[in-house]
Amino acid sequence: MKMKKKVNNRGFMLVETLIVTVFVMGVFTLIYTNYFPLIGEYERYKDYDTVESTYVTYWAKAIATKGLPDSVYSEVSSTGYKDVSDCNLYIDNSAASDCFAYKAVNNITKIYLTTYDTTKFKNYVKDNSLYTRDFQEYIAYLPTYSRNTSKASYYRVIVEYDKDFVHQYGNMEVYHG
Repeated sequence: MKMKKKVNNRGFMLVETLIVTVFVMGVFTLIYTNYFPLIGEYERYKDYDTVESTYVTYWAKAIATKGLPDSVYSEVSSTGYKDVSDCNLYIDNSAASDCFAYKAVNNITKIYLTTYDTTKFKNYVKDNSLYTRDFQEYIAYLPTYSRNTSKASYYRVIVEYDKDFVHQYGNMEVYHG
């Protein structure tokens, strides 16, 4: 009778466990390095262009379309932006009263009208220390919209308002033609 030799597999099991452990740790490292920066970006931009800010900005757009004179739009076309937070700029009396009510109800701090291409406004805000860091970060976050050159009669309204002592922002395009 021939005796069969028993193979010692103890070392193979240790190597297999080490390989699986290294693989699992690699997967967790990959998830950690890619997931947490996304959480940071979300936390940073969660107050930008929310559903509520889009609603608030829509009414700024409606008031601007209804009551701003053509001279404001031509000034915006030449300079790139204008602060239209002053409700006395609106020539239509109902638009002016709507502006005052709108600002009071929504805690509006600023309303800006810019050209559709926001490059000039972005450069102005970036180099100006009059603006808060939060506002500068929001404007830097916005795209320039510079690729669409067919929007000559379009502008952007940018609104800053306070909600629970936090600045929130919204923007929307405005057609003036």
